[in-house]
Amino acid sequence: MENLTVRVNTLFGQRLASARRSRRVSQSELGNRIGRSRVTIANMESGKQNVQLHQVFILAEALNVPATELIPDSVMVKQDLQTAITDAFIQLSKSTLQSRMGGIE
Repeated sequence: MENLTVRVNTLFGQRLASARRSRRVSQSELGNRIGRSRVTIANMESGKQNVQLHQVFILAEALNVPATELIPDSVMVKQDLQTAITDAFIQLSKSTLQSRMGGIE
């Protein structure tokens, strides 16, 4: 479940950053609008900080966007998780092959 939380936070952060940039609002300005620091906004955008539901609405209002623009839908989350699982499998497979082939020349 923790992996899902990380993925959702990351996708939310990407959408927040995109909405903020498209409106030409700096992280500092957005932070000022909602009473938070630039660092907090940066952490939200990088997925390092959990965002509570009420904060989504505050951020959406500050950017003058619908809250649904910031929230990743289930299809996005599933696709992102599938990509992460596939990438992890490929990395593990490569690592396993390298360790098994290490002594063979």
